Amino acid sequence: MNFIKDNRGATYVLTALLMTVIMGFGALVIDIGTVFLEKEQLANAADAAALAGAQELPRNPSKAVKVAEEYCKKNGVSLDKIQIIVSQDNKSFEVNVEDKVNYVFAKLLGINNSDVSVSSKAIIAPVTAVYEGIRPLVVEKQQFVYGTQVVIKEGAPDGTTGNYGAVALGGTGTSVYERNIKYGYNSKLEVGDWIKTETGNMTMATIKGVEFVIGYDYSTFDNYSRDSARLWTVPVVDSLYVEGRESVQIVGFAQFFIEDVCKNGGHTEITGRFIEFTTNGDIGESQASFGLNGVKLVK
Repeated sequence: MNFIKDNRGATYVLTALLMTVIMGFGALVIDIGTVFLEKEQLANAADAAALAGAQELPRNPSKAVKVAEEYCKKNGVSLDKIQIIVSQDNKSFEVNVEDKVNYVFAKLLGINNSDVSVSSKAIIAPVTAVYEGIRPLVVEKQQFVYGTQVVIKEGAPDGTTGNYGAVALGGTGTSVYERNIKYGYNSKLEVGDWIKTETGNMTMATIKGVEFVIGYDYSTFDNYSRDSARLWTVPVVDSLYVEGRESVQIVGFAQFFIEDVCKNGGHTEITGRFIEFTTNGDIGESQASFGLNGVKLVK
């Protein structure tokens, strides 16, 4: 009888020990899950901050840092936990986050916390493809200088054999051209594509399209937002020296701040200033740069 009681006592002890071990491991699993969740949230915050900051490169690295810091704060990451690194050439942007996650249940096992660190790096490079907002105009390949005024659409009788810088995107004719001036062409174009020129001066369509845009966007070159309607993406081509409606090949993309449309008789020009700009789009590190960059995460 004592033997049975001793066995029962040993069983109770072993059961208690086993339950303690199981509960301990269960607690550890819960806390480890908390660590993984926290790390994922920090990684998402770092990715968002890196992408947002990189969009201010290459011209404004100090603003890029401020933007990234704002994104971190909005995602609940305090600034004392982050390190931001901008490359010397202003073409890459890294956000590192280090935090400590306090355990709740695992403290029973003498484990109080765990260090968590994440890193996100974004790079910018010339755009090779644009998916929306492209205007039905092209400029010839050249060395653009930031802030320089550029005639984006020539007026008659300038230009070459009936071509003045307009192209047919998604269809031909003045109505399609005017719509694309107002709202942009929202289908993909990429380096290497061939597009048809749009012949003729199309004075009224040009004037109506540009005046529609600048009529509700009062930005200036010295004070515009990233979403300004006066920021136009324009394909760059090798040459516009073609006769009549012919194909020209895209070799890159440029960005301009549209300032005015000149409407003296039949002489209708669109003028803008060249800017360096980073947007969404496919990129190629070996692609020739015409000032319009895209951004992507590399780690």
